[in-house]
Amino acid sequence: MNLTGSVNLLKLEKAGIATIKNKKCVVIPIEENDLYVSMDENLKAKAVYLNVNINERREPSQYGNTHYCKQYLSKQYKDANKAEAEAKSKVYLGDFKPYEFEGSGNAAATVDAPVVQVDDDSLPF
Repeated sequence: MNLTGSVNLLKLEKAGIATIKNKKCVVIPIEENDLYVSMDENLKAKAVYLNVNINERREPSQYGNTHYCKQYLSKQYKDANKAEAEAKSKVYLGDFKPYEFEGSGNAAATVDAPVVQVDDDSLPF
């Protein structure tokens, strides 16, 4: 089954919108959100992962959504942050519903996003 939907990134802990180098950016703290940063052999970040669970709803929503998304927290994060982990486990990040794939069968190419170091105290948190 193919699903389509959206995820509200601002539901993540201390996430915000900032202007960096005259560009609107979503800023998501890594540690507060239990994000995993994958590094290459030169210790350059090559990917940042947000673990999620997508669960089936008992009944479709009024908009036809059949699934919902919640963040999956690592055991290490849960052990170190029991109160925060309990609160985060109740936050819905988004909804999904089935769709028919109308493509040529080719997977979309992925693009490595650049990592920008910003030493700016004007971030919203």
